[in-house]
Amino acid sequence: MNDHDSVTVERLAHYDSAGQDEILGPGTDAYGVAHLGLSFLPKEIHFGVRAEDGRLVAHTGLRPVTLTVGGTDLDAMGVGGVCVAPARRGRGLAGTVVTAALDHARGLGFRYALLFCLPQKTALYRGLGFREVAEAVTVEQPEGRLVVMPLRTMWAPLVEGAGWPEGPVRLRSLPL
Repeated sequence: MNDHDSVTVERLAHYDSAGQDEILGPGTDAYGVAHLGLSFLPKEIHFGVRAEDGRLVAHTGLRPVTLTVGGTDLDAMGVGGVCVAPARRGRGLAGTVVTAALDHARGLGFRYALLFCLPQKTALYRGLGFREVAEAVTVEQPEGRLVVMPLRTMWAPLVEGAGWPEGPVRLRSLPL
């Protein structure tokens, strides 16, 4: 039986580096992206899964973001901070916690979800309904500097019939 058959996802009142360390263990590059030298936005809404002993074993964070796509402004729910304790990987917990977060975003009225990930994670997110953004995506960095996002950008429709607009993509904030 997979862990997700019997787990409950909870909305976390608080999540910070201590929660991340609880899941992944202490470290300075939990997501393998420090070498990119990018600054990221903190998430505002957090969901987690706890083990039987109460220890946090999975997390996903959300934050509303504004984009311009092909000259059209749109709002999306950014998804990030997805992590699962190493001993619990491969059991569906990432999918379970991300799905709960997407359901929450849907309930808030968002049409799109957006995330950035390493290339080796795209299959996981494709399985959750995400699609790769074909265009290069520009994101802001401190001091207003603009950079082309070196990670894969993926989006998911949160309402039936939501299609991604064509054209260049600019995230009007730091990435999430």
